[in-house]
Amino acid sequence: MARAPSLRQNGGNNREIRAMGEDASGFRVFLENLKRRKVIRVAIGYAVAAFVLMQIADATFEPLNLPDWSATLVLWLLVLGFPVAIFMSWMLEVTPEGIKRTDADTPQGGALKRESAEPAAAAGTRATRAAPEPAPRPAPGPPPAAVAPPDDGRRSIAVLPFVNMSNDKENEYFSDGISEEILNLLVKLPRLRVASRTSSFAFKGKEASIPEVAGKLGVETVLEGSIRRAGDRVRITAQLIEASTDSHLWSDTYDRELKDVFAIQDDIAQSITDALEMTLTPKERRSIQNVATADAGAYDYYLRGRSYMYTMTKHDYEHAINMFKKAIVHDDKYALAFAGIADAYSYMFRYTDAQKENARSALEYSEKAVDMDPDSAEARASRGLAMFINERYEEAEEQFKRAAEMNPNLYEAWYYAGLAYSSQGKFTEAIEMYKKANQVNPLDYQSAMFLGQAYASLGQKHEEMKARVASIELIERHIEMNPHDTRALCIGANQLSNVGELERGERMVEEALIRGKDEPLVLYNTACFYAIKGDEERALELLEDAVKKGWGDRAWLETDSDLDAVREDPRFQALLDSID
Repeated sequence: MARAPSLRQNGGNNREIRAMGEDASGFRVFLENLKRRKVIRVAIGYAVAAFVLMQIADATFEPLNLPDWSATLVLWLLVLGFPVAIFMSWMLEVTPEGIKRTDADTPQGGALKRESAEPAAAAGTRATRAAPEPAPRPAPGPPPAAVAPPDDGRRSIAVLPFVNMSNDKENEYFSDGISEEILNLLVKLPRLRVASRTSSFAFKGKEASIPEVAGKLGVETVLEGSIRRAGDRVRITAQLIEASTDSHLWSDTYDRELKDVFAIQDDIAQSITDALEMTLTPKERRSIQNVATADAGAYDYYLRGRSYMYTMTKHDYEHAINMFKKAIVHDDKYALAFAGIADAYSYMFRYTDAQKENARSALEYSEKAVDMDPDSAEARASRGLAMFINERYEEAEEQFKRAAEMNPNLYEAWYYAGLAYSSQGKFTEAIEMYKKANQVNPLDYQSAMFLGQAYASLGQKHEEMKARVASIELIERHIEMNPHDTRALCIGANQLSNVGELERGERMVEEALIRGKDEPLVLYNTACFYAIKGDEERALELLEDAVKKGWGDRAWLETDSDLDAVREDPRFQALLDSID
């Protein structure tokens, strides 16, 4: 029998193992930094460019009667330039604010942390009430590709979609809707930065630990929970978790009748601000009280309507309108239901069915929404969008301005104001709106993309490229979490084509076209890609198909810089003339 090693021998072996692990870990960190700082991409790009330059030199220097040593000089200059290029890519990065020194040597600019595996009830947590039935949560995983929270002095939070624990899977709309409503209440607080629904709901049904989620969304805290609904009873569990320690700041369980759901949401929002030690003004305290309706039936139909608003298809917009109208049957003063109908008609007009009747219906219902609640920022933004699609731009701008004054954190107020300015060719004003939208939601790729497009329209090439590079990173992050988002695939392809990555962009746009070949929005954005590429025939063919299937935003067609290559073609003008 072999003799057991002594303690000293064990210690030596352990040290060797630890040293090997540290070496491997250090090498992995080094590789991560090479990727993050785009050193590998720069090296490959430099090598390709150098090869092309040498081919040009070989082909042209002799006919130009240049000295024999000229080609050798070019070769040496390229060799000497290689380490300079690598050094610059390691030290500097292009950001929306300009060229900046790259952050410290940690993957994705974030700190390497050991995620806590302590249970929720461990010492050091600050739960203010009895610990509830916890929502299912996966074990911690590897460190995420972190996004550093903006240093703007605000606290930050992501609201994950609450888990549907009901026996009836059709109650998914209810659990998602409650989560979104809590998010919408928190958005009203200027000193709290809230991750957008699109970003946080991308984690629905996915295996991800709280530190991973917080790292990817760039927030300090995460709210998660579960909902169990049975008839007129509802059990809601909620817990606020601090990402850095993976421990509870607050948690509670509510077992009430469905009619009490409004009070539950108010209490959750208030408890979150208390846990984050935020002192609210009386106005802010009133803003996070859900007073839109007191009718549980109306609210239920409203949540059903909201669940149809995110697929961007005509069929689902029609379903949403039907649900919102049922909500109004229960409560004919429900301003948000009227605003929901208006938004559905506006989106339908812009993206899937450009009939004038849809634009008129958007105006009608948005006016009723504002009449019901003139102090609602959401109703004002809905009214502005309806006026925008009806080309009543000055009135739209006024509504967006009032919405932003009522709730500076309302992304739609800034984003749609930017679109309205772009449609008029007022690109300087549009740039300011897109920047505001990006401040409200730094992870949103849309405002960053349109910012680059506005700079392109003004001929500001340097600013355009900075914005486009920034938007590509956001789009890639979004597609990673939402791989079936055809609109993001199209927009990503267009941005890649604008920075010269045509082959990669074409793969992306063709994938979107396969999935959404009958969607006017996909056809339109695909046409933009081929116009940028220089394939005018393909671009016009896709544009004609988009208009035939329902695209009808004439003002946007007239000002979209992505279509500059086909703008002088008679077929393009004929296409404009065909739109009422």
